[in-house]
Amino acid sequence: MRVPFQTAGTGERHSCAPRRHDSVWLHPDWAAHLASPLDAAAQAAVAGWCAAGRPLVTARRQPGDAAATLRLGLALPTCDGRRRIGLHLDTAAVARVAPPPPLAAALVAAPPAWREALAALAAAAAGLGVDCRVYGSLAWQFLSGAEYLRPASDVDLLLAADVWPALERLLGRLAETTVPRLDGEVLLPDGDAVAWRELAARPARVLVKGPDRVGFRSHAGVIAAFGGA
Repeated sequence: MRVPFQTAGTGERHSCAPRRHDSVWLHPDWAAHLASPLDAAAQAAVAGWCAAGRPLVTARRQPGDAAATLRLGLALPTCDGRRRIGLHLDTAAVARVAPPPPLAAALVAAPPAWREALAALAAAAAGLGVDCRVYGSLAWQFLSGAEYLRPASDVDLLLAADVWPALERLLGRLAETTVPRLDGEVLLPDGDAVAWRELAARPARVLVKGPDRVGFRSHAGVIAAFGGA
């Protein structure tokens, strides 16, 4: 199947356009490429995080952002108070970009009580040809090795498929899973995203999130984006 997640390799500095939820590693001199000010405490936290070889995550662009800049987010782990830091950087600061981790790989970082259910979901997605990845707390815990998950945490899934029927079948399976609680988004073929729970509920309109905008689209229009039912 077509996999819509793209990876930029290591090497020379380059302009890139990471997608929301992508992991982004920065060059050591990233602070020289700040496009908006960052307070000293936040800058120190980001510096320590990057020095440990850990990535940040791409966030939605803001109105007026220059084309050669991007927004990144850092959610610090439980031991650091779960503080969130936002960065606005020139793309020259980017060393490497990777897509969100696959659920099949990241489930090793989940609590043992969740793993059987998550492994079954990963297998079901693979069998249907749906690309199933994770973001949020499980992804942070998997990528960093630090503690993020709590017993009541959601598992945020990012789903992508070529055709609607396969995705529809998987949504039914997700809705039946109660532990852990599943949340997340469906990535549409045009790059926008919609909450999978909202899509599964089949309202007349759904809230759609783009790289730099939020708006509404009809449920039928979302299905049409996959080429129809």
